[in-house]
Amino acid sequence: MKNQTGKYFKYALGEIILVVIGILIALQINNWNEQRKKQALELELLKQIKSEIESLEYDVSTDLTFLKLGQRSHDRILKAIQNNAPFTEDLVYEFLWLKDDEYIYPKSAAYDKIKMEGLELIKDSILKDELQLLYESYFPRISKDHAFYPDIELLLSDYYIKNFIPNYDTSISFFEIIDNDTIQLPRYNTKNGNKVAVPEGYIPLDFEKVKNDTEFLMLLKQAKKYRDYKIRRYDLTKEGMMTTKRLIELRLNNDKK
Repeated sequence: MKNQTGKYFKYALGEIILVVIGILIALQINNWNEQRKKQALELELLKQIKSEIESLEYDVSTDLTFLKLGQRSHDRILKAIQNNAPFTEDLVYEFLWLKDDEYIYPKSAAYDKIKMEGLELIKDSILKDELQLLYESYFPRISKDHAFYPDIELLLSDYYIKNFIPNYDTSISFFEIIDNDTIQLPRYNTKNGNKVAVPEGYIPLDFEKVKNDTEFLMLLKQAKKYRDYKIRRYDLTKEGMMTTKRLIELRLNNDKK
C-alpha cells in the first residue's frame, strides 16, 4: 500500500511539475511575443517620426532664411534712420521683411502614440531624451499656438496700418542670397496662362516722421529681440531634428543586424 501511495505521489508530483513547466513556457512565449510586438511598434513609430522630421526640414530651413532676412532688413532700416538717409525704393522690401514672422506646424501623431504607449517603448535612453526635447521643447517654442514671444507681424501691424501704404510698383526688384538660398522679388503668379507680377512691400507715408518716431524705434527694438530669440530657437530645433534623425537611423540599422 505504501509503495502504491509513493508511486501515486511521485506520479502526481511529476504531473504538477510538467503543468508548471508548461505554464512557465507559455508565459515565456507570451512575454516573448509581447516584446516582439512592442519592438515592432517601436520601429514602426520611429520610422514615422523620421518621415515627419524629413517633411519638416524644408519648412524649418526656409523659415530660418526669412527670419535672417528680417534680421538684415532691421539692420538696414536702423542704419538708414541713424544716418538720417532719405527714403529710397530699396527700402520698400526691407519694410516687408521687417514685418515678416514665421512658424512651423509639426505633425506629432507618432510621438503622441509613443506617449500613449509609454515612453519606455523607446529602448535607447538617449533617443528617448532627444524625442522629448524635440517635441516638448523645441517644436512648441516655434509653433503658432505655443510661441514664447508675441507675433512680430501683429506687433507691427497697427503701426503699419497708420503709417504705411502697400507698394504696387512691380518694377521694383529685390535680390538676396542667405545660406545658399536665393530670394528674388517680385514673385509671379500665372493668370490665364500669363505670368503676372505680385506687388509686395510697404512705403511709409512720411519717412521723416517714421525716422523720428520714438514709438517706431521702440517697436524696432522689440521686433529685433523677438526675431533674434526665434532664430536661436530655430537653430536649436534644426540641430535637434538632425540629431534625432541620426539616432533613429542608428536604431533602425541596428535592428537589421
